[in-house]
Amino acid sequence: MTTAPLESTYEEEASGTGWVAFAGTMLILVGCFNVIDGIAALANSDYLVNQLLFANLHAWGWFFLIWGAVQLCAGFAVYSGAGWAAIVGVVSAFGNAIAQLSWARAYPVWAVCAIVLDVLVIYGLVVYGGRRNTAT
Repeated sequence: MTTAPLESTYEEEASGTGWVAFAGTMLILVGCFNVIDGIAALANSDYLVNQLLFANLHAWGWFFLIWGAVQLCAGFAVYSGAGWAAIVGVVSAFGNAIAQLSWARAYPVWAVCAIVLDVLVIYGLVVYGGRRNTAT
């Protein structure tokens, strides 16, 4: 009779590990995409269209390059179980969702996909971020 509470506690902890691993993976993936987009914007690549909501392509290039690096660090920190990782992950996913609106006119499908992934990362880290030590 004493094993039931232990089993339910284990099931509750195990249920969030997939979301935390998903959030870490998506932060790393979106961080890589943002670094690539930032480099492409700074290099005047032909695949980027300079029809942004505001500012110029070089300003957004620097922003996405730095923001992608922050997301990469946060994603790897989620895997390592760092205490600050969930907070930085939520903030970077929120900021990225807002920043993707600047690409929405030129690349609407990519912007919507990135915003959806950012919302899922925020969900995973807010709901299950306290259990990130079981994700590794």
